[in-house]
Amino acid sequence: MDLFHYILLWLCIIGLCFGSFFNVVILRSLSNESIIFPASKCPKCQHKLFWWHNIPVFSYIILRGRCYFCKEKISIQYPIIELITMLSFALTFIKFGISYKTLFVILWLSGFIIMTTTDLKAKLVDCNIAILIGISGLLYNFIQTGLDGIISSVLGLAAGAVILEVIARLGYVFAGTRAMGEADTYVAGAIGAMFGIQNILPVLLYGLIASMIFIVPMFLYNQYKNGNKLTCILSILFILTGLVYCKLWMNYWMMGVLILLGVWLSISILKNIKQEENRNYLPYVPALALGALYFIFFSVNF
Repeated sequence: MDLFHYILLWLCIIGLCFGSFFNVVILRSLSNESIIFPASKCPKCQHKLFWWHNIPVFSYIILRGRCYFCKEKISIQYPIIELITMLSFALTFIKFGISYKTLFVILWLSGFIIMTTTDLKAKLVDCNIAILIGISGLLYNFIQTGLDGIISSVLGLAAGAVILEVIARLGYVFAGTRAMGEADTYVAGAIGAMFGIQNILPVLLYGLIASMIFIVPMFLYNQYKNGNKLTCILSILFILTGLVYCKLWMNYWMMGVLILLGVWLSISILKNIKQEENRNYLPYVPALALGALYFIFFSVNF
């Protein structure tokens, strides 16, 4: 076995172990428990687990997805997060090899995995993780290009945070409430610090497209049932324009059209939200994470 495959094998094993730890962080951060004490336990019967109950993926298979003690079902989240973390570590190494870039990307993806899961589960995000990603982004750009990198990173952080905060506060104008949670602003700022001022707009646009594809359809279904067809039409146009921008014509004209459609769509959505009695934030951190992920692995500018 050559050095590359030897390191890849160990990164997969380490990824599984970190994925197991991330599950602890995710669940205990939502329950306000320490991630260190007490020892691992069943969330249903609270019985302390044996060491062989904590082997990533394999324990879930051996136990057939049920607690050894109370026989209650174990959440499928456990093996999914472990496998996603393993794949993230492995693909990062395959893409960037033995380099400091691999270490930074692994750190960023780890943070996104945790924040995305808590956002999807409970619409809660630990902003400290976003701050850590932002600080590491500043360090990464300093290593890349020195002082110029730091300046670009700081400007990107400010731009990302300001753009998301402006969009969020537009909700007060059209719906009487924020359009997005405060954590989204922290995450957008962190992404700006990662990629710099020159790349923040494309990454945010990728995030918008991801939100349209994976999150907003649930909202649009309700809009269609309520007769709000303009929102549905604008959404389709936004997605198509975004695909054209990403794949065919990546220029300022298409970016301008995409931004205008995005603003128009946001206004339409906010007006519809204002008419609803039960208002809920859509989890937007997963979309931002997907936008960053796409840029990292598929953009020639990273």
